[in-house]
Amino acid sequence: MDQIDGQLVGALVVVVGAVYFLTRRVIRFFKQRSGCDGGACTGCDAGPAQSSDFVSLDQLKQSK
Repeated sequence: MDQIDGQLVGALVVVVGAVYFLTRRVIRFFKQRSGCDGGACTGCDAGPAQSSDFVSLDQLKQSK
């Protein structure tokens, strides 16, 4: 390893970034709280149903 060129530095930056990202994800995975604190769980009460304001395709076609 006589030389350190730009390609090696770039590759090392990418590898270090990937290791950081994966380490952070693993830590967050193991630190998950039980219940609905983590979000996006299916076992929790979603609360009152809200009506969605979707526009039908027919309404869009008629608005031209």
